[in-house]
Amino acid sequence: MKHALLTEVAQAAQEYLANPVVEALPYEGYEAYLQRGNRIAFEQHYFARRRQLAVLALAVLDEPAPQKIKLLEQVLWEVCNEYTWALPAHLPIVAGTFAPDSRTCLDLFAAETGGTLAEILELLGPQLSPFLKERMYQEIESRILTSFESRPWDWEHKENNWSSVIGGAVGLTVLALLPKGSQRQLQLVERLDTAMQSYLRGFGDDGACEEGVGYWGYGFGYFVYYADKLEQTLGDRRYLELEKVKKIAAFPYYAMINEEEYVPFSDYSQSQLPSGLVSWCHEVMGVSIPTLPGISPLEFDHCYRFAHLLRNLEWTTAAVTQQHEEAVSHFFDHAQWLTVRDPQQSFYFAAKGGTNVESHNHLDVGHFIIGTTAELFLTDLGAGEYTRDYFDDALRYDFFVNNSDSHHLPKINGASQLPGPAGAKVLAVSTAEDLSALTLDLTDTYGEAARLTGFQRQWQVNAAKKEVLLTDSFAFASGENKVEERFVTTILPQVANDQVLLTSKTGATCCLALATAAIKVETVTYPDHNGASATAYVVKAAYSVNTKADIKIKIVIE
Repeated sequence: MKHALLTEVAQAAQEYLANPVVEALPYEGYEAYLQRGNRIAFEQHYFARRRQLAVLALAVLDEPAPQKIKLLEQVLWEVCNEYTWALPAHLPIVAGTFAPDSRTCLDLFAAETGGTLAEILELLGPQLSPFLKERMYQEIESRILTSFESRPWDWEHKENNWSSVIGGAVGLTVLALLPKGSQRQLQLVERLDTAMQSYLRGFGDDGACEEGVGYWGYGFGYFVYYADKLEQTLGDRRYLELEKVKKIAAFPYYAMINEEEYVPFSDYSQSQLPSGLVSWCHEVMGVSIPTLPGISPLEFDHCYRFAHLLRNLEWTTAAVTQQHEEAVSHFFDHAQWLTVRDPQQSFYFAAKGGTNVESHNHLDVGHFIIGTTAELFLTDLGAGEYTRDYFDDALRYDFFVNNSDSHHLPKINGASQLPGPAGAKVLAVSTAEDLSALTLDLTDTYGEAARLTGFQRQWQVNAAKKEVLLTDSFAFASGENKVEERFVTTILPQVANDQVLLTSKTGATCCLALATAAIKVETVTYPDHNGASATAYVVKAAYSVNTKADIKIKIVIE
């Protein structure tokens, strides 16, 4: 299994040796962000250089050769020459330009770069030029260690992947480069505990990653890489014996749809999980893990993070390829996610409650997905294109993929779901073998314009019959109300009377019995996570209701 990734690495290294030019980081990329908020112009070059760095380091580690070492040294030199290791999108901006301290800005990617250089020094130090090594030490010292020590950083208290990735990557640097057991090393380990604890507070006791499984692989990956290295270096197991860590390790198993796809809530983008991390969860934490095709390939991570790739080589075991055919119904009581997977019936369903102040939030409390284990009929569009405005709280919900109109949620008297801390209340839940069910009170997720006095949503899920009964119960202060139920799909809908039919590429069908003939289909074009144009179809079913109404919608897959 290890051989497959090493073969890819060797081939990529030979391509670099045939054209030994280090990827440039054009000045225009910085200006593109300052002037237009465009991230891609810079980042495509930045990650291409990180690919060179990771490939050549792994190639030298596997099979040292003078030509490979020489090119690796040149790439390392150019990385040391970079204006900053942080991305333009994360740099402080003052008076329309990057602030003077941008060089030592400690963001996700600066920390990752520092960790990469530190572990390369640890693994390949004897084969590198003493002059280059001294330069690397100087840059890591000023950009990472001294920068971290110089002041408090807001990411130390963020309860999301920022605290674990930056803290974990800084931790890898501290453990790789500083004298073992030295006062400075031990002091920094204690300070890094603030970031690690912040990350853990971002999870409930159920271990669900509300940002999605891609962010699980990213944030939990760096948490684990640091926690494992802390044990290996100092014998410190403070994070490895926590029950919450074990619950977090088990999350992807319950979020898995198939070998390549997972529950696409929030800013999800389809990505392969690091096979080394998944293997570690099984071997060290003893939890059930999702099925992977094998060791993660070189291209599994478009950022080419060395920490991932190295541990994929070191940690991946055959356990990741084991098939999971058992039916599973699971409820994450903190995140309020119900997931139902039945591979035998080729059926998948998931629904969510939660709040609208989650990290990487979408306005999606009460949203759900349904399909076969090969393809979703009613889906979630996941993450949109990451631009400057996408992360502006005042503009975030102007993006189609982030607002409630792109989710299976009703417009009530013309009103959509609102951002804010108000969330769902769980009224009932069942994960019985024959019938899974979840009932949520969603009243508080809509504002005054909806004129609601009550809104409860219930799903009754029969995996054996591959059907779901959705019941929306409304109560209003007065009569003459309009409800528009909305369903989003990437499959062109066919409307016949009060039914909508969706047909997958494999010929499977999904029928929505909407109990109204007032059905319209809107075609929406939007930029996907990669900035490419994508198309979705919004099914709109209109209902006129009085002061109380139960709208029952049956969804059946055949």
